[in-house]
Amino acid sequence: MSGGGIQQGPDLKVMFSPRSITIVGVSNDPGKLSGKPFHFLQRYGYQGDIYLVNPRYRQIDGVRCYENVAKVPRQADLAIISLPAAAVPQALEECAEQGIKAAVILSSGFAEVGEKGQELEDRIREIATRYRMAICGPNCAGFINVTEKVTASFVQALEYGELYPGPVSFVGQSGALGTAIMAVAARDLIGFNFWVSTGNEAVLTFADYVSFVIEQEDTRVVIGYMEDARNGEALKQAAYRALELGKPVAILKAGRSEMGAKAAASHTGALAGSDKVYDAVFRQAGIIRAHDVEQLLDLAVICSSPRQPEKPRVAVATISGGAGIVIADACEEFGLQLAKFAPETIQALQEILPPFAAINNPVDLTTSLLLYPDLLTRSMRAMLVDPGVDNLLIFLSLQYSKAEELARNIAEVATGSSKPVVVSWMGMPREALSILRDTHIPAFTDPTRAVKAMALLVDYNRRRELYLKLNSKYKVAPTHSSNQAAAKEIIKNSRISGKGVIPEFAAKQLLRAYDVPVPRGIMVKDEDELAQVEDKITFPVVTKVVSPDIVHKTDAGAVILGLDSVVKMKEAYRRITMRAREYNPDAYIQGVLVEEMAGSGIEVIIGIKQDRRFGPVVTVGLGGVFVEVFKDVSLRPAPVTEQEAREMLQELRAYPLLLGIRGSEPGDINELVKVVSRVSHMALDLKNEIAELDINPLIVYPDRYGVMAVDAVVILQKESHEGAVPDSYHN
Repeated sequence: MSGGGIQQGPDLKVMFSPRSITIVGVSNDPGKLSGKPFHFLQRYGYQGDIYLVNPRYRQIDGVRCYENVAKVPRQADLAIISLPAAAVPQALEECAEQGIKAAVILSSGFAEVGEKGQELEDRIREIATRYRMAICGPNCAGFINVTEKVTASFVQALEYGELYPGPVSFVGQSGALGTAIMAVAARDLIGFNFWVSTGNEAVLTFADYVSFVIEQEDTRVVIGYMEDARNGEALKQAAYRALELGKPVAILKAGRSEMGAKAAASHTGALAGSDKVYDAVFRQAGIIRAHDVEQLLDLAVICSSPRQPEKPRVAVATISGGAGIVIADACEEFGLQLAKFAPETIQALQEILPPFAAINNPVDLTTSLLLYPDLLTRSMRAMLVDPGVDNLLIFLSLQYSKAEELARNIAEVATGSSKPVVVSWMGMPREALSILRDTHIPAFTDPTRAVKAMALLVDYNRRRELYLKLNSKYKVAPTHSSNQAAAKEIIKNSRISGKGVIPEFAAKQLLRAYDVPVPRGIMVKDEDELAQVEDKITFPVVTKVVSPDIVHKTDAGAVILGLDSVVKMKEAYRRITMRAREYNPDAYIQGVLVEEMAGSGIEVIIGIKQDRRFGPVVTVGLGGVFVEVFKDVSLRPAPVTEQEAREMLQELRAYPLLLGIRGSEPGDINELVKVVSRVSHMALDLKNEIAELDINPLIVYPDRYGVMAVDAVVILQKESHEGAVPDSYHN
């Protein structure tokens, strides 16, 4: 359990599948928020017992109303609380004393409104910890278990129509947006298994709900709306488990822009966090990132099918040549391929279709389909048996007169094939949509949306295959304990200065402990020691000031290159120390570093930074003086495998430089990915010690000649957190 420090968390099954429910603060007016949960439970046919608590009423709709929770004759599994915020902690305590193990707190007025509300929320968390209660909210819209008709919610979407059961579960950090998504899904005949509004997440977090719903047999896909992952590690673990189960998780993560992040902060009091870090986490953990609500629902549709696109080769059957061109363009844009038909397939299509039909992919069925619906099914079978075809995309428009027949024919062929069949049908009649939804055939109105959804699933399944091949994200080669011991000793000695910065010489010792190549070098504390350097390193050399107070040595003029004698080194020593004191008179100067000059090559940067939600994050990008100009970097949470490190490099705009361009030699990419992986292990091993690390530049030499960390700086955590127990609510 990832909330509130609960050591052995409550069973969410009790909350989501209660045998009985107590509603505290119920109203007899179904138009009021506090009256809606009872109204909906009755309307949708909840089969368990319902107990009502409100001293103002004796009964509501024939159901007895009790003065307080203690007067209820039987213990309920779930409490729905709708009271003023100040009254909620006492009511929750009374529920806990009666043995109720779960509660939905619909009331607002907690952390989202300020300090007093935060105090009330802290009391809720304390009660939940003491009684091991599962708490949804506060400040939430509740949840719905569609299959069991548990409508522990007040949302307006329940006022209309029916609940459509289906394989999609939704978890969202906005009740209003989540309600709208549910309403649009119902309009489009997308069925839900669970729907959850998380609210302030005082106890249960977004990740807890995802962890629960992915284990439910009737859930095939999880979609969500997120502003902030309050427990980043729990979210990653839930995503990895979903990968193992083959259940895609698609999330619309808000707060991409600075304005969006500020809006998220004012919405729930949560900080949105670095959007680039979220991108990296999602990519690593196999979470599909939806870019808008429309795409989120498209992903729900395509992931609901038991036959999901896994490979990129697509056959297209269309009634419109123009639509075929649109689909071909979209396939190229989003990374899919038009399948090349085998000769047997072309011959079969020639025998099926009229002589004026276009046989090459995309296949134009022509308007003959309006008269002969079987042209489609026969063509489908011919294309689906082609070994060069991975998926079939069908485009239709209108066809009102024979829509149901076409839909049934498509469903019959599609369900009889192991390959995914996707339909784009503009102006699709609702009766046809119903047939396709009932048979789990993904159906879209717009062809480009269909292609985008297919491409996202192909990429998801590629990442899932890689994850399963590696067996587990965390089953990577561990760092040897002696490396950790040596590194921690270096950090311990560096803390003595009290500056919070490990300057270059010690930073490179730290890197050496993790097998990151660094130049041979010696730190001298006075000019006389330079005479001993000549026999230990090879000229030419570079000299640099060593000071925790001068991080940017070049800005201080405290770096001198290309020295080839002791005489020149002594002169450089005097100039460097003088410039350093002029730059910062109060600087603590430990000495001067004398190092062998590194050869030229491609300059990259490797960095570590602690993210408040996801822990240590590793960055790699174009380095040297260009890092701030081009900002060409890729990120991943630590640790990363060598395969993940290679993917990070491939994401860079500057990656062609590493491959070699215009006759230049390719860089030693194999050694570079090893170093990125080693640094990621260091980030994880020393996460309680290191706040930031920059290796800039790291020189990448030609292939098989290795890499070299030329400069490095480490910023320490303000104090060591070694041995501390993390607060699982606020990680």
